[in-house]
Amino acid sequence: MIQLSSGRRRTLALLIRATVGACWVAPALGAQGAVSGQVSIAERPGESTDDLGNAVVTLEAIGAARPRLAPTKAQIAMERRRFTPGVAVVTPGSTVEFPNRDGFDHNIFSNDPGSEFDAGQYGRGESYGVTFRKAGVVPVFCNIHSRMVGHVYVTGTPYVAQPSVDGRWSIARVPAGKYLLRVWHSRTPALEREIVVAASGVDLGATPLDARGFKFLAHKNKFGQDYKSTGERY
Repeated sequence: MIQLSSGRRRTLALLIRATVGACWVAPALGAQGAVSGQVSIAERPGESTDDLGNAVVTLEAIGAARPRLAPTKAQIAMERRRFTPGVAVVTPGSTVEFPNRDGFDHNIFSNDPGSEFDAGQYGRGESYGVTFRKAGVVPVFCNIHSRMVGHVYVTGTPYVAQPSVDGRWSIARVPAGKYLLRVWHSRTPALEREIVVAASGVDLGATPLDARGFKFLAHKNKFGQDYKSTGERY
């Protein structure tokens, strides 16, 4: 057995580490890619889709702990007796502002369990903020105008997209792994399926939704009563 001095042992160890390091390349950790696709909506004959941007696409990692996301801010304005945009996507604990840009009063509210609020009646140039703490889809109505319907989509995943006017969407920097894909739109049944995201990402292609069975259903006012049949006040 050859005996080496401590100095020579250290030199030999350094040479071995340098040789191994020159031949070994560490694998990429946390490889990320883009997940993309295109949403379409089947309509009844003679009808066209003008609200693809109101869809919401989310990816939830399967088997992984949910990350803690910082609160965000969003806005849904009231313009021409409509909520604009029709859907706002936020994280739990986020605040949504509801400014009134119409020349008449609104009274927005929601009776969704755990997310109830009543802004009261307020006019042009005024705004009302609501903090949404529970994950889920919260419908928002106006107590004066019965056909005004908006939604706040509260989600705990950072992987979210809303399609452009042609239905295309993309979520960047998604780590490789298994995910639950959800595609939601207020006029269609929700779509859910598991997908596998490669390190280079994945293009999911077309995601068709079906609104042919949609029918607008009158909701109750904030008191749980029918709106007046004499017409809405403007």
